[in-house]
Amino acid sequence: MVVMPPISEKPDNESLADRIGDRERLIGCASVNPTLGEDVVKAFEESIQRGIKGLHLLPRTHRYAIDSDLVSPLLDVAQARRIPVTTESCSEYCHPVQIANLAGRFPEVSIIADVGFRPVAPPVSLSQPEPEAGRIADQALNHSNLYLGLTALATAETYLIKRLLDTIPVDRLVFGSNAPSGIPLYSVGGVRQANLGDEAEALFLGETLKKIYHL
Repeated sequence: MVVMPPISEKPDNESLADRIGDRERLIGCASVNPTLGEDVVKAFEESIQRGIKGLHLLPRTHRYAIDSDLVSPLLDVAQARRIPVTTESCSEYCHPVQIANLAGRFPEVSIIADVGFRPVAPPVSLSQPEPEAGRIADQALNHSNLYLGLTALATAETYLIKRLLDTIPVDRLVFGSNAPSGIPLYSVGGVRQANLGDEAEALFLGETLKKIYHL
């Protein structure tokens, strides 16, 4: 299980690392706010030394463009340390084309775009126009280091999974529980109701994430 600190202006990654300790089944993922200045890069590196194995970016929450130069120093560290990156997506500051720009600049970094319940960005049911340069699944198809993280409502609604699989292969999808806000049991149930087959289901529910985190 990948664990991130509570969302805040200055996430407490140090406490997260301390609480996880040496629990082998828990993987710490540091949330970092690059708008706080150059010190966040040093703090991120210190988190890695404390056992943190992932980077979580919140461009919509912290209000910066995901493909801006502000992010580059953090991605440089992630690339050098083989650290995967998870980011908010499909909204202001992190539209699909912006995430694709980041994936193109750092092709050696595995990037998980957390699409939540917006896997087609936006859902057709919202009657909103298709975003600039295509939806997030189209961008993932063109960037081999870009994965889609499906959480909560996305996995509970089976038709959304099948729509995505019309565009990208199942090994580009990553399951997320969205706990404690979401109920993991329902999310897993949605995946199983899709009848993907044992091999595809295993990839979706953990095998691909294991590869991304070099486990």
